Amino acid sequence: YMCWVGAKEPGGAFQGGTVLAAMWLLVMIAGLKRVPSISQRWLRLLVIVGPVVFLAIGVAGMVLANAFLAYPPGYAKPLIVAVEVALTLSIGVALGLLAAGPPERVQQQ
Repeated sequence: YMCWVGAKEPGGAFQGGTVLAAMWLLVMIAGLKRVPSISQRWLRLLVIVGPVVFLAIGVAGMVLANAFLAYPPGYAKPLIVAVEVALTLSIGVALGLLAAGPPERVQQQ
């Protein structure tokens, strides 16, 4: 809901990402999942997907509508929602990792 509202009202990606990060942290604090290693490829992809989608849509606007982040008529809402969803995921993962701190190292015996 927060992500969808962000397409037309203030708020959106950061607020939604914060809620996702808080839920992820609760799962880690409860011990249901461990803090993931930052060397995992899926985690790194989720962190960069938001900025990449934002920049790709912004540059596409330069080609299709003659301005950065300009949208062709009729495509504004779906493109804004796509940016919001991608940024929500990236922000959620980044905030979750920042709050969780580095994963514990397992001592080799």
